[in-house]
Amino acid sequence: MNSLTSRHRKIIFALGILVLLMPIVYLGLPLSEDVQPGSKLEVTGGKLAEMRHEQQLGESTIGNIDPSSAAANLMLLGLRGMAASVLHQNAIEFQEKKDWGKLKVTVESILLLQPHYIEVWKFQGWNLAFNVSREWDRVDDRFYWVKEGLKFLQNGTLRNQTATILFHNVGDFTGRKIGNSDEKKYFRKFFRSDPNEEKFGGGADPEINENGEDNYIVAREWMLTANELDEIYPVKGITREIFRKGPVQALFDFAGAATEEGEFEKAKDAWSEANNEWLNVYGNEIFEIENGLTYKLNCTAEEMEEMAIQNGITTTLQRLLTDRRVKMVNYKFWQEMSNCEQDPVTVAARKAIYAGKQAYMDGDIYSGIDTEGNQRISKAQESFEEGIAKYAEMLERHPSVINHDNTILTGMLAVLYWNEIHKLNGTSPPADYPLASFMLKNRMYQRDVETRFQRETN
Repeated sequence: MNSLTSRHRKIIFALGILVLLMPIVYLGLPLSEDVQPGSKLEVTGGKLAEMRHEQQLGESTIGNIDPSSAAANLMLLGLRGMAASVLHQNAIEFQEKKDWGKLKVTVESILLLQPHYIEVWKFQGWNLAFNVSREWDRVDDRFYWVKEGLKFLQNGTLRNQTATILFHNVGDFTGRKIGNSDEKKYFRKFFRSDPNEEKFGGGADPEINENGEDNYIVAREWMLTANELDEIYPVKGITREIFRKGPVQALFDFAGAATEEGEFEKAKDAWSEANNEWLNVYGNEIFEIENGLTYKLNCTAEEMEEMAIQNGITTTLQRLLTDRRVKMVNYKFWQEMSNCEQDPVTVAARKAIYAGKQAYMDGDIYSGIDTEGNQRISKAQESFEEGIAKYAEMLERHPSVINHDNTILTGMLAVLYWNEIHKLNGTSPPADYPLASFMLKNRMYQRDVETRFQRETN
């Protein structure tokens, strides 16, 4: 028989409860925040609460949702997914009604419910930067909403430190939206010198450009961070070779922008740096193909044979698999493009065309008789004729770049400026000018070229 009395059993049960409470208390204590003057915030609490805080899985922000909304009612019933769906629908309605204030608040509420749903951050960041910004007429208003999209994505990286793709997307948006949009002339300037002078004093908005750098340089830094994260948290949903070329592609874009803006020394250094990184860094990365086979983009014949042996396949198959990936990322093209842009003939062509545009904008367009009775050709016409001749020579020296969109548009645009100068002077250009066959071959680009001309001259 059990010799324990009822009193003894109660004491043992009480002690057992106390022993079991100790790990429960250790694990389940709520968070407490202690802020001392001049020191940072210290967060303490139970182990589970601290883990939720570190992984940003807490529910402390849900109270910021409008308590009178349908989403809040659904939240009270534990229907988080349905609540988020209601808010998504509200966001679409506010966007259609152009109620930007409510749209912004609603999007923020969505994130309180789904802070770790990466697609929300990706979609709404893109939506603000690309869609909402287009609804405004003033360029500085458009830039404000582009910034909102970038800030939105940056907040996503803070809440999702292991979401590699979000860091890449911030870099992609910073480069592509700022540098490739129709308003790029203004956006690139605003990125370094915000139009809200009252708030930023003529400098950059520190939330998106802390050091006042070029947008492509900032884009490159984000993409370098993304590539570092990729080593720990491999990216998903995008071809890895395309993902990892982000930093060097930003350098190529930076070099191209510097060229277009007439900063030729900066462009020369950037093309050289990009070419070196393309060949020796990105080109030497080891990538996996299907079935665990490996390859690299910048591969010599000897290295090809060695990798084939390591992969247990023939050299012919190794070369075939590698060539497919080389074409996929346009590896040879960008190598040849960077070589072309460093060619003195190309630099001379770029400088002459840029000088022609500057003279056109300055009004040095009209030819005539000078004070000594000699025929004078305008600075604009003279520069464009030199640039067109050099450009034709460039295409002969580097035929591999001849079908690139930017190569085509730049050459055709120079000819369009030149033709307009002849029209203004009442003269006819010669039919056998250096880029005549090039213009005929690419006549399907004519409308795009005319649009670009109107944008530049207006």
